Amino acid sequence: MAKMIPLLLPVGIFGFLGGAALGTSRKNLSMLPPRKNSVRWEKFVAIMTVSPREHVSPRQRFGMFGLDARRLADVGFMTSPRKTTIGAESGVWSGEWVAPLTAEKFLASTPAQYEAFARSMRRLAPKVAPHVGVDIDGKKATLSGLLAAGHLAGETGIESWIADPAARVKFRATTANFDKSNGIF
Repeated sequence: MAKMIPLLLPVGIFGFLGGAALGTSRKNLSMLPPRKNSVRWEKFVAIMTVSPREHVSPRQRFGMFGLDARRLADVGFMTSPRKTTIGAESGVWSGEWVAPLTAEKFLASTPAQYEAFARSMRRLAPKVAPHVGVDIDGKKATLSGLLAAGHLAGETGIESWIADPAARVKFRATTANFDKSNGIF
């Protein structure tokens, strides 16, 4: 065993340096220092975190980021999204969780909620990217502002929200999301 230690040490050092040079470890973890953009992303995530992890709104928006069944289906966490009535709320998105996930498991898991949010933003980015730089109510739209608006408006609603000043007045929460996140990145 003592003879293997001198051989393992250089291999371990090479593995570390190789991982740093390539950017990822064998477990696909970053070996590089955080990029400057990660601070901006963290700020954006903090702003987009709107509720406690285990929260479910009356309109069935789940967790820290308030994702509804339609968006959770878009990113692979639910299936069969449809509008329904739940309690006194009509037009609420509902669906089935993709096994083994359940509402309880999703609400108990910060990593699952973050993954759903990150997938949602990655999916939304190509839809809003062509509108970066567009004037929205006297403000130059940035990617972060458009992603924040799209988080509430959805992939189909973001187009009309961008194009129609009346939609921005009607959907005040979407506009507020844009205002507080615009300019982060």
